[in-house]
Amino acid sequence: MQLWSKGLVAIAGVAAISAFCVSSASAAPITGTVNLSGSVAVGGTFIDFQPPAGPPDGAFTVSNSGNSGSFSGLNNTAGTIMDLSSTTPGSSIPGFITFAAAPNIRLDLTSVDPGSFTSTDCFAAPAAGQTCTPGAPFPQPNPFNLSNGSASLSVASITFHGDVVNTVTGEKSSFIGVFSSQFTVPYQMLLSEITAGRAISTSYSASITASPSPSVPEPATMILLGSGLIGVFVIGRKRAR
Repeated sequence: MQLWSKGLVAIAGVAAISAFCVSSASAAPITGTVNLSGSVAVGGTFIDFQPPAGPPDGAFTVSNSGNSGSFSGLNNTAGTIMDLSSTTPGSSIPGFITFAAAPNIRLDLTSVDPGSFTSTDCFAAPAAGQTCTPGAPFPQPNPFNLSNGSASLSVASITFHGDVVNTVTGEKSSFIGVFSSQFTVPYQMLLSEITAGRAISTSYSASITASPSPSVPEPATMILLGSGLIGVFVIGRKRAR
């Protein structure tokens, strides 16, 4: 009984120390959904968020509803988003999105998904239900998913991914976002304009959702896991004597 009680005291002592380490090392990750809107000009090789026109970035406004979690207090505030180019897919942009009212939150772009449609209907006669991800001569892989709601209405969207960084603690979460724009012309007309070397100016909206990244045990957590083994070792050693 004495050996067990001493072993338990050892476990309790180490557990108390490790519990303190866990509480001091933990930090709340940035999570939730944020909705943005702004203006953009899209050309054959670039996406220029505006204002201002031209690189390297543009301004946006956080929507006044639908924001949650760490973003819930950002309604109607402003932020900055970096422009994109044809070399962006597969590359990363640190500080892709920042918020004026929350300087501790930074969104780093890590990838832009290739479009998931085919190019079969990209230059077909406009009709409802058509979809298109532009092929050559447009830059490849092309990130746009284009769809016609009717012969005179279309939507363009892009899906992107990255890390949400708490600039105070350094903690990271993962995010996925979607840019989308609606047009009162079929996407075939948009592609014709871009092919002719002209940019398409329009408004956009974006919805971004951040969630905790898959966790890896921190040193403090490993202390907790190891404390039981230490206690068992103490008991076993005393029994051996």
